[in-house]
Amino acid sequence: MITATRPDPTRDPWVYRPLPREHASVRLFCFPYAGAGPALFRSWAGRLPPSVELFGVRAPGRERRIREPPHTEWAGLIAAMCTALTPYFDRSVAFFGHSLGASIAYELTRELRRRGKKRPTRLFLSARRSPDSPRLAPTHALPRPEFFARLAAMNGTPAEILNDAHVMTLLEPTLRADVQLAETCPASDGEPVDVPIVAFAGASDEIAPPEYITH
Repeated sequence: MITATRPDPTRDPWVYRPLPREHASVRLFCFPYAGAGPALFRSWAGRLPPSVELFGVRAPGRERRIREPPHTEWAGLIAAMCTALTPYFDRSVAFFGHSLGASIAYELTRELRRRGKKRPTRLFLSARRSPDSPRLAPTHALPRPEFFARLAAMNGTPAEILNDAHVMTLLEPTLRADVQLAETCPASDGEPVDVPIVAFAGASDEIAPPEYITH
């Protein structure tokens, strides 16, 4: 049973709530890819059925939290998210995560189980290799030119952003931290999560191809 007092989502730096639905029966928590913030899910809110309310998750280092140090270690990030998000679990919840966000949604579910907390009814995970798939060569500590070239190759950062030196100076710490998280994702040890998983893969995704989604 959730007994914590729910904070005000309009003031809470951890959540992005573009379309309040006080009578929705399900809250869908969305976790963005590396370097991104939850505002990218804004257009989803009105496309969901009235019974579902979208809550984007905003970690330090992005959007209104851009000047906060981003997390580089899984334990600290997941512990902070558990504390911040569980007050909103006063009704059914589901998680969606894309790329790094998929790993965060999965690891948060594992931590909720370890703590005996309420868990999502379903996990929707896209564009992320399973934890026991082969790892890619680490890139988060590369010198700036090589690191930026790698970001460009991943097609996750628009060219106009990569070519803007001022913007990239602001974003680089968060991008490196997020890539570090992606490259140091915990191994899939212990019992599998006791939550149904729906996995999505792009047929031409070279980083997370379909054969590695359910590896």
